[in-house]
Amino acid sequence: MAILAEAGDLRRFQHHRQFLKFCGTDLATIQSGTFRGKTKLFQYGNALLRRTLWMAAQVAIMQKTNSFRDKFERYISKDRKNTHLRRTAYTAIAPKMARTERGIIKRGKPNRPFFQG
Repeated sequence: MAILAEAGDLRRFQHHRQFLKFCGTDLATIQSGTFRGKTKLFQYGNALLRRTLWMAAQVAIMQKTNSFRDKFERYISKDRKNTHLRRTAYTAIAPKMARTERGIIKRGKPNRPFFQG
């Protein structure tokens, strides 16, 4: 409900990247000339929406089986106790959650966590 309250009608975004930019969960690279810096989170969007997606990502990976948990497990498979790696995984899950939310609202169909061929 917080996502819908903050973002309004999600169908107004033509592409999921527009919604990610609005949320502040897309990635940006600082570059100038031949210099190319690190790619990091672009935090110019809605802070409350970004925090809500972050908390939703934490709840989603606590569930038994879903695509969010699978992605999280793939991220932390190298070192399960590395806190930086876990934070990076949460940062990757939040945009996935935003894309999923937008897709559910735009199509009007329930989410299928795994594609069944």
